[in-house]
Amino acid sequence: MRKAFLRYLIYGLLVAATAYGVMLVSYIVPGGLSLDIDVQRAATSEFSAIEQLQHACLIICIGLFIWIASRDRLRRPMAIAWAALFALFLIRELDYVFDTYVIDNFWQVLCAVLLAISGVYLVRNRNRFLNGWRRSWPSAGLGMVFGGLLMLVPFTQIVVSNQLWSVVMDEHYVRAAKIAAEELMELGAYLVMLIGSIEFLYSWSRLPQTKLIGALSKRRPRRKARNKKRSV
Repeated sequence: MRKAFLRYLIYGLLVAATAYGVMLVSYIVPGGLSLDIDVQRAATSEFSAIEQLQHACLIICIGLFIWIASRDRLRRPMAIAWAALFALFLIRELDYVFDTYVIDNFWQVLCAVLLAISGVYLVRNRNRFLNGWRRSWPSAGLGMVFGGLLMLVPFTQIVVSNQLWSVVMDEHYVRAAKIAAEELMELGAYLVMLIGSIEFLYSWSRLPQTKLIGALSKRRPRRKARNKKRSV
Protein backbone atom coordinates (compact mmCIF):
# COMPACT_ATOMS: atom_id res chain seq x y z
CA MET A 1 0.00 0.00 0.00
CA ARG A 2 2.83 2.37 0.88
CA LYS A 3 4.66 1.61 -2.37
CA ALA A 4 1.51 2.26 -4.39
CA PHE A 5 1.03 5.60 -2.63
CA LEU A 6 4.62 6.59 -3.38
CA ARG A 7 4.28 5.61 -7.03
CA TYR A 8 1.14 7.66 -7.56
CA LEU A 9 2.70 10.54 -5.66
CA ILE A 10 5.62 10.42 -8.10
CA TYR A 11 3.16 10.37 -11.01
CA GLY A 12 1.45 13.45 -9.63
CA LEU A 13 4.78 15.20 -9.20
CA LEU A 14 5.64 14.29 -12.79
CA VAL A 15 2.49 15.98 -14.08
CA ALA A 16 3.09 19.02 -11.85
CA ALA A 17 6.73 19.25 -12.96
CA THR A 18 5.64 19.13 -16.59
CA ALA A 19 3.11 21.92 -16.05
CA TYR A 20 5.58 24.12 -14.19
CA GLY A 21 8.27 23.30 -16.74
CA VAL A 22 6.03 24.53 -19.53
CA MET A 23 5.38 27.74 -17.58
CA LEU A 24 9.10 28.13 -16.90
CA VAL A 25 9.90 27.87 -20.59
CA SER A 26 7.50 30.74 -21.27
CA TYR A 27 9.43 32.95 -18.80
CA ILE A 28 12.99 31.94 -19.72
CA VAL A 29 12.66 31.60 -23.50
CA PRO A 30 10.60 34.35 -25.14
CA GLY A 31 8.23 32.70 -27.57
CA GLY A 32 9.23 29.24 -26.36
CA LEU A 33 5.59 28.18 -26.14
CA SER A 34 4.63 29.67 -29.48
CA LEU A 35 2.79 27.01 -31.48
CA ASP A 36 3.54 28.63 -34.85
CA ILE A 37 -0.04 28.00 -35.96
CA ASP A 38 -0.91 27.76 -39.63
CA VAL A 39 -4.51 28.93 -39.41
CA GLN A 40 -5.35 28.09 -43.02
CA ARG A 41 -4.31 24.46 -42.58
CA ALA A 42 -5.48 24.33 -38.93
CA ALA A 43 -2.10 22.83 -38.02
CA THR A 44 1.06 23.66 -36.10
CA SER A 45 4.72 23.37 -37.05
CA GLU A 46 5.38 20.65 -34.38
CA PHE A 47 8.48 22.49 -33.11
CA SER A 48 7.16 24.20 -29.98
CA ALA A 49 7.89 23.01 -26.43
CA ILE A 50 4.34 21.66 -25.99
CA GLU A 51 4.51 19.59 -29.16
CA GLN A 52 7.99 18.32 -28.35
CA LEU A 53 6.66 17.10 -25.00
CA GLN A 54 3.86 15.29 -26.83
CA HIS A 55 6.38 13.55 -29.08
CA ALA A 56 8.56 12.64 -26.10
CA CYS A 57 5.61 11.06 -24.25
CA LEU A 58 4.69 8.95 -27.28
CA ILE A 59 8.28 7.87 -27.97
CA ILE A 60 8.73 6.77 -24.35
CA CYS A 61 5.45 4.81 -24.49
CA ILE A 62 6.60 3.06 -27.67
CA GLY A 63 9.93 2.22 -26.08
CA LEU A 64 8.34 0.80 -22.92
CA PHE A 65 6.06 -1.58 -24.79
CA ILE A 66 8.82 -2.62 -27.19
CA TRP A 67 10.91 -3.43 -24.11
CA ILE A 68 8.09 -5.62 -22.76
CA ALA A 69 7.68 -7.31 -26.16
CA SER A 70 11.38 -8.13 -26.29
CA ARG A 71 11.33 -9.70 -22.81
CA ASP A 72 7.96 -11.46 -22.62
CA ARG A 73 6.99 -13.87 -25.39
CA LEU A 74 3.52 -14.45 -23.93
CA ARG A 75 2.57 -10.75 -23.97
CA ARG A 76 4.56 -9.85 -27.09
CA PRO A 77 1.61 -9.49 -29.52
CA MET A 78 -0.32 -7.33 -27.05
CA ALA A 79 2.73 -5.16 -26.35
CA ILE A 80 3.42 -4.77 -30.08
CA ALA A 81 -0.21 -3.73 -30.61
CA TRP A 82 0.14 -0.96 -28.02
CA ALA A 83 3.49 0.15 -29.47
CA ALA A 84 1.93 0.29 -32.95
CA LEU A 85 -0.98 2.37 -31.64
CA PHE A 86 1.36 4.90 -30.04
CA ALA A 87 3.42 4.96 -33.25
CA LEU A 88 0.25 5.83 -35.18
CA PHE A 89 -0.38 8.73 -32.80
CA LEU A 90 3.21 9.90 -33.23
CA ILE A 91 2.98 9.81 -37.03
CA ARG A 92 -0.31 11.71 -36.85
CA GLU A 93 1.27 14.34 -34.62
CA LEU A 94 4.09 14.77 -37.15
CA ASP A 95 1.73 15.24 -40.10
CA TYR A 96 2.81 18.86 -40.63
CA VAL A 97 6.48 17.81 -40.83
CA PHE A 98 5.75 15.08 -43.39
CA ASP A 99 3.47 17.33 -45.45
CA THR A 100 5.96 20.21 -45.46
CA TYR A 101 9.33 18.50 -45.76
CA VAL A 102 8.54 15.16 -47.43
CA ILE A 103 5.37 14.69 -49.51
CA ASP A 104 1.88 15.99 -48.92
CA ASN A 105 -0.24 13.37 -47.08
CA PHE A 106 2.79 11.09 -46.73
CA TRP A 107 1.88 10.50 -43.06
CA GLN A 108 -1.31 8.79 -44.23
CA VAL A 109 0.76 6.34 -46.27
CA LEU A 110 2.93 5.57 -43.23
CA CYS A 111 -0.15 5.00 -41.08
CA ALA A 112 -1.66 2.67 -43.69
CA VAL A 113 1.56 0.65 -43.95
CA LEU A 114 1.90 0.40 -40.17
CA LEU A 115 -1.74 -0.64 -39.80
CA ALA A 116 -1.34 -3.31 -42.48
CA ILE A 117 1.84 -4.78 -40.99
CA SER A 118 0.59 -4.77 -37.40
CA GLY A 119 -2.82 -6.08 -38.50
CA VAL A 120 -1.30 -9.07 -40.31
CA TYR A 121 0.96 -9.79 -37.34
CA LEU A 122 -1.94 -9.68 -34.86
CA VAL A 123 -4.15 -11.89 -37.02
CA ARG A 124 -1.40 -14.50 -37.23
CA ASN A 125 -0.80 -14.31 -33.48
CA ARG A 126 -4.38 -13.71 -32.34
CA ASN A 127 -4.37 -16.59 -29.82
CA ARG A 128 -1.21 -15.31 -28.14
CA PHE A 129 -2.65 -11.81 -28.19
CA LEU A 130 -5.83 -12.96 -26.42
CA ASN A 131 -3.87 -15.02 -23.89
CA GLY A 132 -1.57 -12.13 -23.14
CA TRP A 133 -4.54 -9.79 -22.81
CA ARG A 134 -6.32 -12.12 -20.37
CA ARG A 135 -3.20 -12.31 -18.21
CA SER A 136 -2.74 -8.52 -18.24
CA TRP A 137 -6.30 -7.27 -17.73
CA PRO A 138 -7.58 -5.90 -15.40
CA SER A 139 -4.56 -3.68 -14.83
CA ALA A 140 -4.26 -0.24 -13.26
CA GLY A 141 -1.69 0.75 -15.87
CA LEU A 142 -3.79 -0.29 -18.85
CA GLY A 143 -6.79 1.38 -17.21
CA MET A 144 -4.91 4.68 -17.19
CA VAL A 145 -3.85 4.15 -20.81
CA PHE A 146 -7.51 3.68 -21.74
CA GLY A 147 -8.35 6.81 -19.74
CA GLY A 148 -5.83 8.76 -21.79
CA LEU A 149 -7.33 7.35 -24.99
CA LEU A 150 -10.77 8.54 -23.91
CA MET A 151 -9.35 11.99 -23.22
CA LEU A 152 -7.62 12.06 -26.60
CA VAL A 153 -10.18 10.67 -29.01
CA PRO A 154 -13.80 11.40 -28.05
CA PHE A 155 -13.43 14.06 -25.33
CA THR A 156 -10.82 16.27 -26.98
CA GLN A 157 -12.47 16.08 -30.39
CA ILE A 158 -15.81 17.16 -28.92
CA VAL A 159 -14.43 19.95 -26.74
CA VAL A 160 -12.31 21.51 -29.51
CA SER A 161 -14.93 21.27 -32.25
CA ASN A 162 -15.42 24.47 -34.24
CA GLN A 163 -19.18 24.38 -33.67
CA LEU A 164 -18.82 24.31 -29.86
CA TRP A 165 -16.30 27.13 -29.77
CA SER A 166 -18.40 29.23 -32.16
CA VAL A 167 -21.43 28.86 -29.90
CA VAL A 168 -19.52 29.53 -26.66
CA MET A 169 -17.40 32.48 -27.84
CA ASP A 170 -19.75 33.84 -30.51
CA GLU A 171 -18.10 36.77 -32.30
CA HIS A 172 -15.03 36.49 -30.05
CA TYR A 173 -14.16 33.09 -31.50
CA VAL A 174 -10.48 32.84 -32.48
CA ARG A 175 -9.42 29.70 -34.31
CA ALA A 176 -5.83 29.94 -33.08
CA ALA A 177 -7.04 29.81 -29.47
CA LYS A 178 -9.00 26.65 -30.23
CA ILE A 179 -5.90 25.00 -31.74
CA ALA A 180 -3.82 25.99 -28.70
CA ALA A 181 -6.42 24.47 -26.34
CA GLU A 182 -6.42 21.29 -28.43
CA GLU A 183 -2.64 20.94 -28.17
CA LEU A 184 -2.73 21.39 -24.38
CA MET A 185 -5.49 18.79 -23.99
CA GLU A 186 -3.57 16.35 -26.17
CA LEU A 187 -0.49 16.86 -24.01
CA GLY A 188 -2.57 16.02 -20.93
CA ALA A 189 -3.90 12.86 -22.58
CA TYR A 190 -0.41 11.73 -23.61
CA LEU A 191 0.86 12.32 -20.07
CA VAL A 192 -1.91 10.09 -18.68
CA MET A 193 -1.03 7.39 -21.23
CA LEU A 194 2.66 7.70 -20.34
CA ILE A 195 1.90 7.27 -16.63
CA GLY A 196 -0.28 4.26 -17.46
CA SER A 197 2.50 2.72 -19.54
CA ILE A 198 5.01 3.21 -16.72
CA GLU A 199 2.58 1.67 -14.21
CA PHE A 200 1.97 -1.31 -16.50
CA LEU A 201 5.72 -1.80 -16.91
CA TYR A 202 6.11 -1.73 -13.13
CA SER A 203 3.34 -4.29 -12.54
CA TRP A 204 4.76 -6.47 -15.33
CA SER A 205 8.24 -6.35 -13.82
CA ARG A 206 6.83 -7.58 -10.51
CA LEU A 207 5.52 -10.79 -12.07
CA PRO A 208 7.50 -13.90 -11.04
CA GLN A 209 9.48 -15.12 -14.01
CA THR A 210 8.60 -18.69 -13.04
CA LYS A 211 4.98 -18.00 -13.88
CA LEU A 212 5.93 -16.77 -17.33
CA ILE A 213 8.08 -19.83 -17.98
CA GLY A 214 5.36 -22.13 -16.65
CA ALA A 215 2.72 -20.50 -18.82
CA LEU A 216 4.84 -21.03 -21.91
CA SER A 217 5.59 -24.68 -21.12
CA LYS A 218 2.06 -25.81 -20.25
CA ARG A 219 1.26 -27.05 -23.74
CA ARG A 220 4.41 -29.14 -24.20
CA PRO A 221 3.42 -32.06 -21.90
CA ARG A 222 -0.02 -32.19 -23.52
CA ARG A 223 1.49 -32.51 -26.98
CA LYS A 224 3.80 -35.30 -25.77
CA ALA A 225 0.84 -37.13 -24.23
CA ARG A 226 -1.10 -36.90 -27.47
CA ASN A 227 1.83 -38.25 -29.45
CA LYS A 228 2.08 -41.24 -27.06
CA LYS A 229 -1.62 -42.01 -27.48
CA ARG A 230 -1.31 -41.91 -31.26
CA SER A 231 1.72 -44.23 -31.19
CA VAL A 232 -0.18 -46.72 -29.00
